[in-house]
Amino acid sequence: MVNQKFYIKGMHCASCELLIEQKMLEIKGVEFADASMATNVLRISSRDKITVEMLNKMFGKDGYEFSERPFTQTGQGQQLFEAAFTAAFAIIVFLALSKMGLSSFASIGSSSSLGAFFVFGLIAGVSTCAALVGGLVLSLSKQWLDLYGGNRSNFHNSKPHLLFNAGRLASYAIVGGLLGFLGEKIKISAAFSSFLILFVSIAMLVLALQMLGIKWFDRFRIAMPKSLSGQVANKKNHTGILTPFIVGFFTFLLPCGFTLAAEGIAVLSGNPLKGSLIMFSFALGTAIPLLAIGLSSAKLIASPKTSEKFLKVAGILIIFFVLYNLNFQFGLTNYLAAKEQAVDQTSQSGTGVDKDAQLIKAVYSQSNDIQPSTFEVKVNQPVRFEVAALDDGTGCMSTIMVPGLFNDPQPLRKGQTIVMEFTPQKTGTFQITCAMGVPRGSINVVN
Repeated sequence: MVNQKFYIKGMHCASCELLIEQKMLEIKGVEFADASMATNVLRISSRDKITVEMLNKMFGKDGYEFSERPFTQTGQGQQLFEAAFTAAFAIIVFLALSKMGLSSFASIGSSSSLGAFFVFGLIAGVSTCAALVGGLVLSLSKQWLDLYGGNRSNFHNSKPHLLFNAGRLASYAIVGGLLGFLGEKIKISAAFSSFLILFVSIAMLVLALQMLGIKWFDRFRIAMPKSLSGQVANKKNHTGILTPFIVGFFTFLLPCGFTLAAEGIAVLSGNPLKGSLIMFSFALGTAIPLLAIGLSSAKLIASPKTSEKFLKVAGILIIFFVLYNLNFQFGLTNYLAAKEQAVDQTSQSGTGVDKDAQLIKAVYSQSNDIQPSTFEVKVNQPVRFEVAALDDGTGCMSTIMVPGLFNDPQPLRKGQTIVMEFTPQKTGTFQITCAMGVPRGSINVVN
């Protein structure tokens, strides 16, 4: 028995390990084959000696290169620069969509049609859901491709993403029905939701650094034993693989601000069927952009010529999504500045108030958000809008603002009164939102 060791160039994910091992074991006389992405090494045991020329001829079309000596890493800086440029373009488009104020057109309430909730979901799918759930889809795409074998038909590679969104639709419909039936009695605690978001964000960050080729993080790679992964890769064993469905089902535990708003309306509906339809329509809207993200990633990863570049682009995007989402979930960038501003405003509360100002007041609580939530004021007359916080705001709903009237997000801190002073310059309806643009009320400006 001949034991040999070869170095590999071009491996990018666990499916590469399976592909190389399976092809090697198909060679007559090969008894053992172990390919490692962490070390870029192939170890084989065979009755006859295998040459480098044989391996390069066999795997050339798959994008792999073999040598008896370690490969020198060249062009990594150029690849990373190209990936960063591509990712920067995608990030600019994403931020532009987020800043367009699309969510201000999606005013929903208990009397809104199911079509309105579908549109609400579409907007969420290109904003907050793209940052949280879309980032999760990107980070898991190559693992799902491993489960489904890779290098197969587009329909087969799309199955995990279809299952993922089917799981979301099922869970959101069930949760919506429960919310409609139980009202405010069922509620995921803010602390538990925040912990899950933080845990998933850390896992996504590790996966992103692995995609960028930082070998130190490969030690945290979660992988099945080779004996099981070989069975998973077997074409005969691809029925009933429900992992993506299960992951999608439990994404309701990671709600963004839009999801919380839809859940709140489902609670107010007081009807299990209506609550279920509301949440199903919302999830159906989010499914379209999330499915587009998943299918495009699956197609690119399946191509040996583009997968390495794509993984680097995806890694950079995931890091951005993680930081973007954490920023709005926990207010990382504006917490200190906003807190200082809120304290300053609170200390000045009741002093120097314009005698002609229109005073409108609301009370914030986690259970009811802001009450009352609709107001009417006159154009060209100063307005003083006070919001007394009975609880701390949580997640991306931890801030409040009125785009077009008061554009600086204010943090909701228990025991403090937020003061927003402005003078409306034109008539119309202005949404009261969080910093992510999720509607939570409105101010109607009249003559």
